Amino acid sequence: MRVIGISNKTRYWQHYCFSNPPDGYRYSRMLDVPWHVLRVKNQFLAHTKFFFPLKPADMYHTYNSVVANSRPWVIEVESYLPRYKPMRESHPLFRWGQRRLAGNDCKQLIFTSAYTARMNREHLVRAGVDPAKMTVVYRAVEQYLPGEKDRDNFTILFAGNGFYRKGGIELLKAFQRLGRTDARLWIVSTLEVDWGVFPTREDIAWAERTIAADPRITLHRGLPHADLLQLMRKAHVFTSTTFSDPFNNTVLEAMGAQLPVISSDVSSIPEIVAHERNGWLLPVTDRPSDEIADDIAERLKQLMEDPALYRRMSAESLAVTREKFDLRVRNERLLAIYEQALA
Repeated sequence: MRVIGISNKTRYWQHYCFSNPPDGYRYSRMLDVPWHVLRVKNQFLAHTKFFFPLKPADMYHTYNSVVANSRPWVIEVESYLPRYKPMRESHPLFRWGQRRLAGNDCKQLIFTSAYTARMNREHLVRAGVDPAKMTVVYRAVEQYLPGEKDRDNFTILFAGNGFYRKGGIELLKAFQRLGRTDARLWIVSTLEVDWGVFPTREDIAWAERTIAADPRITLHRGLPHADLLQLMRKAHVFTSTTFSDPFNNTVLEAMGAQLPVISSDVSSIPEIVAHERNGWLLPVTDRPSDEIADDIAERLKQLMEDPALYRRMSAESLAVTREKFDLRVRNERLLAIYEQALA
């Protein structure tokens, strides 16, 4: 049994994937400085791992992090490499990270989407990274049977703390325009402004008033992730027309719960949602908010008024998940990568 050392499992998908290794391997949590627990904001420290030599490992598998140890390692990443920004690329530490990625210890750069691979390929090749070391392996997601759904009301689910970046304003407008007394909207969010989209004070005030005043809308703040998964099982559709996301994992989780998805055509989302098969990918870049809201309302109306379409898209969400994001598919890919790296 070979041992793959990992740094941490802070996200739900990591708990799932790294608790279920490929055959012949086991994952073991290695000891390093827990910068994430200490809330360190320095990106070089947060995304560079030096593992203390207290536990044996045949190889390391990190998420977004460059390994400083002289051991074989692979890196799985969803954004720009090295993940040291806002550090400038001419900085000696940034160049050190590039050399580590190009070096012999780094056996594979595993991108979570083809979008991320395209984002990184050119500048990494310039830095000396062999393109043969780059590959795409999708995350795996758990699959759930649908729960008991409200027969009298159609429930729309939104989940994401970056409420405005993920299209929260547009969904609220769409929900109002839908004008259906038999529609319900569940929002799982802290309603924070994070990055990428910066609403006006007026927009924020309108959103908070709208949520508070409409009895059809339920806001869940700080909901544990396990409870979110249960809401996904009970909802009818998941909506997140995000404007910017390296990889929207809640979209994937909703598909694992057999929900049709209304999302956007940005970044890696078109690799997750199959347009017009298990949902829709709406254009959002450089479009007025009201136009996006009209599109969302129209798609919601289609699902509410066409039960056959709804059933087909629900089934297709599960089918797409099993084709691309099943644990067996991921582990088959990782097994080949690990075997080659340790040969």
